[in-house]
Amino acid sequence: MILNAKFERAALVAACLLLLAALGGLPPALGKLETWRQETSSAFVKGHRERVVVSENGRVRLGQSLTDVEKIDAARVWDLARKPDGTTYAATGDEGKVFRREPKESAAWTVAYDAADSQALAVDVLPDGHVFVGTGPTGLIVDVTDADKPVTTPRLDPDVKYIWDLAHDAKGNLYAATGPTGQLWKLAPDGKRTLLLDSKHPHLLCVAVSPDGSIYAGSDGEGLIYRVSAEGKTSVVYDAPQSEIRSLLIAPDGALYAGTAAESGGGGGSGRGNSLFSSGGTAEATRPPGAINTSVPPETPKAAPAPSPATTKAAPSSTGGSASPRSSAGDNAVYRIGPDGVPREVFRARALVYALAWHANRLLVGTGPEGQLYEVRDLDETTPIAHLDHGQILSMLSEPDGGLLIGTGDPGAVVRLNTGYVASGSLVSDVLDTKLISRFGALTWRADQPKGTAIALQVRTGNVGEPDSTWSAWSPEQTDPDGSQAHSPSARFAQYRATLSTRDDSVTPELRSVFLRYQTANLPPEITKVEVPDVAVADGTTKQGRLNLKWSVTDPNSDDLEYTLHIRKDGWPDWIRLGDERQTTSSYDWDTTAVPAGLYRVRVTASDRPSNNPDDTLIRDRVSDPFIVDHDSPTIAIATQPRGATITLTDQLTRLVKAAYALDGGDWVPIFPDDGLFDSSKETITVAFPDLKPGSHILVVRTTDAASNVGTGDALIEVR
Repeated sequence: MILNAKFERAALVAACLLLLAALGGLPPALGKLETWRQETSSAFVKGHRERVVVSENGRVRLGQSLTDVEKIDAARVWDLARKPDGTTYAATGDEGKVFRREPKESAAWTVAYDAADSQALAVDVLPDGHVFVGTGPTGLIVDVTDADKPVTTPRLDPDVKYIWDLAHDAKGNLYAATGPTGQLWKLAPDGKRTLLLDSKHPHLLCVAVSPDGSIYAGSDGEGLIYRVSAEGKTSVVYDAPQSEIRSLLIAPDGALYAGTAAESGGGGGSGRGNSLFSSGGTAEATRPPGAINTSVPPETPKAAPAPSPATTKAAPSSTGGSASPRSSAGDNAVYRIGPDGVPREVFRARALVYALAWHANRLLVGTGPEGQLYEVRDLDETTPIAHLDHGQILSMLSEPDGGLLIGTGDPGAVVRLNTGYVASGSLVSDVLDTKLISRFGALTWRADQPKGTAIALQVRTGNVGEPDSTWSAWSPEQTDPDGSQAHSPSARFAQYRATLSTRDDSVTPELRSVFLRYQTANLPPEITKVEVPDVAVADGTTKQGRLNLKWSVTDPNSDDLEYTLHIRKDGWPDWIRLGDERQTTSSYDWDTTAVPAGLYRVRVTASDRPSNNPDDTLIRDRVSDPFIVDHDSPTIAIATQPRGATITLTDQLTRLVKAAYALDGGDWVPIFPDDGLFDSSKETITVAFPDLKPGSHILVVRTTDAASNVGTGDALIEVR
């Protein structure tokens, strides 16, 4: 208990000294120099990003600039569409409104339709300019061309609750992907309704129409992509590794792109499917001229085929290798299915792929829940190009002038992606925990800075893990990538902020890596335990010629350590060093035959000199419990009687473990103490030889102690 109290007081003193050093009262001894390195995408994305993006190969660059397209009063913008005259429509939730905006720069969003349903999920414009909207959770298709006289078509089926997506072909046929019965419907201009596909899945979430007349639909549950040919034949073109196909896109070259949205845990990740909708009524009106005829009953349903073995294999990798395994939960992708029918993965991220668009000869991928927009070029080069403040990119629509409209969720908005980069953006890193009070020094970075661009770094420090008002202010901006300093107070935690800027919106700087060097306050090593084999519990089968000494050590700075050992026998005035060389391992094989027998202690001294200057070196030592070194033989005293003997066995240091006698050169016979136990360093054994014949006889006794030392004794027995 006294020793423990001493250690506690020593620890308290050390903590106080460190605090004083941090406050500037004492110059602390410093440990080895460390470097905090940030140079990978996984490191950069842990930070907070504003108007900057991080590429797959770990480049931080400015995002493309975004402009709000007037305020829209909605929680989510599920879909966007444009009439030939340039009027834009937005299907929104959670109040089921459809908004329209005239093709004027300052035009505001106005309500074109206010559904009784809570969600307007899809909007599509036919070639003749008619605008149709799909809703949920009642599952209505409404013609909203005339905002004053919206026309609701009859229900496709009583079980249809959600019109997830709408698309049309060149002939004016409208196609609807629905749920929760997983049906694909066709509405002809004359009002004829045809059930093209009755799948086994709860929902068909997206639909796309190919120039050759083929209709594609993506499902939840198993992540299947169905194809209905112009002749009405249904097949499965791909079984994705993920559980949900959320978006489909037909590219100009006729290739089909499919984005998945499987949530962590393996379930469907559709922002649409997972929303909770309240039930609502319907709005009825007469059919205006030119609208789809609503009086024709639906045709007989067609059952969906089971996937064939050829279409249920996982996608080949983008490098053309073997099929990829089932994806981990939350890992989503975009697949390209070319005219040859071969699927190929062109994009992968731990994000939900909500929207796809073909814009400026590149594929754009809109994701959630972090609002990241990616571009894919040449089928294998993926680059983030914008990071929205909104959580979800739910829809995208290209503009005739080269812009791109983006519909978002959480909160709802419509923003325009411009062609140039933002003027400035920043990355605030995650927090570095140095574990101890540290002094921060050189701050360097590697970057590409085209003319007209700049990068500046700042550092702040504190002694709590979450930055708050107790942290230091941001240091002055540093702009020299090779010769800057942190200029922040000593502390345990640190964080940097990188600010990127450009005066030319056609170019951006790129930050590749950041290095912050620091040195922690040096603390001494701690020897927590010294272990020496206890010969007292040995069984005497092994000779104690060597002892393996072991010790356990920790160092708060993770310094390299070296050790020296000293021994002292009871009665010696001072310690004697073991060996001439310093030890670098935490064990020592000691030849005990080179020292006299006796009761010993060993002292282990640990030093952090290998990692520190001599003036900063700290040492600690620990003394073992007493232990025995024994290579002296036990002694034997024999007192004979006419036909017997009393044998006294004695060892000065260790317990006796066994004994035996031989009479007249015969076999060795084990003998035991009178009390039946070998449990001490002195034992008495009585033996009798009642059948001895008259004459002289020789008795030899041997005994072994716990250290495997053997002693012998003999005596003559005279029998008359």
